Amino acid sequence: MKRNEYELLLNLLLIFAVFLSITGFFTDISNTAKFGGVDLRNRVVGARLLTRDLDPYHYKWQKGESQLLLDPRDNPNWNVNRVTVPPTVLILHSALSWLDYKTQRYLWLFIQWILFLGSLFLFSLSSSSKVNSKLIWICGLFFVGTSFYWRLHVERGQIYILYTFLIALSYWVYHQRKWGNLILSGFIIGITSLLRPPVILINLPFLIKKRWKFVLGNIMGVIVSFLSTLLILPFNTWLNYFSAMKVHGLIHTTELESAIGQYPFENIEGITNLWIVPNIPITDTSIQGLMLNLFGVVIPAEILWIILLLIICFCIYLLHLIRSKSFTILFLVGSILIFISEIFIPAARYTYNNVLILIPLCLLIIDSKKFLVVSDD
Repeated sequence: MKRNEYELLLNLLLIFAVFLSITGFFTDISNTAKFGGVDLRNRVVGARLLTRDLDPYHYKWQKGESQLLLDPRDNPNWNVNRVTVPPTVLILHSALSWLDYKTQRYLWLFIQWILFLGSLFLFSLSSSSKVNSKLIWICGLFFVGTSFYWRLHVERGQIYILYTFLIALSYWVYHQRKWGNLILSGFIIGITSLLRPPVILINLPFLIKKRWKFVLGNIMGVIVSFLSTLLILPFNTWLNYFSAMKVHGLIHTTELESAIGQYPFENIEGITNLWIVPNIPITDTSIQGLMLNLFGVVIPAEILWIILLLIICFCIYLLHLIRSKSFTILFLVGSILIFISEIFIPAARYTYNNVLILIPLCLLIIDSKKFLVVSDD
């Protein structure tokens, strides 16, 4: 294929991808107006509880209390509520806790899109090839921006795109080639690990290949982030978080039986659609969820952790065989480990989690030599 023909093809594909993504954006606005953003609601309520010095993980709403603290899809029969994010995430949301839920709903819609486009922008800047930079935009918009799982992510008000953006930021920081860039890159991953613990696995390839500055930066990021939370909230909040996650693990495997129930309210904060969700495909794609739904088999959490550990050991063995210490290769292997761990951890993993695929997708494009044979004739 001639170079000018190749560039024309890329430009046409990019225009088409942008058009489809814009259409998807307006669909997201429509979904935000029609549906309740049920996953955003529990984080908003959790942040409000945090600012009121209440336990954001075990609080159960009682009649007569403020509707600001009511998550209508919570099960009143459980001794935990639906908040499953670490205290660090709730601290971020607490900055918006003074806003009404409807405002936060639309604001979070725009934040998700900014983080998505920002991730593509950072990855494209990190590529030394203009062709690959354009391919990052094309593939990112096609395979994520127009996907049903991105529609689901935005409608539910999910937060995985924030982790994606921070990982992209870490990768971009390394490519600035300035003093301390490797430490700062690791530091950002450390912060991200306190928001989403499985992200810590991205360190493993760097540890095996003795990229100590990146690992040191990560440790610093974890420590600084954790100590910073203690300036805002008591250490007991972290204990409550881990305690609640154990209960959620039992609920996920049906080891803890509880009658299904929800709070019977139709109008909350002047909104009548907090119950409603769109007909978008959503499946629990965790190993536990798949085995339970397909075969009715409950896999204990201990077995999953053992299998995950064996997979990690196998990856360590493969890393020893790889001579390359390329930052991109190590980052790619680390991102794949994150993706694998998300499947094996004993918790629900729904399809909106697939936005994390943006990371290895962009890294593969960056590290590729050629996608098409282009001639000047």
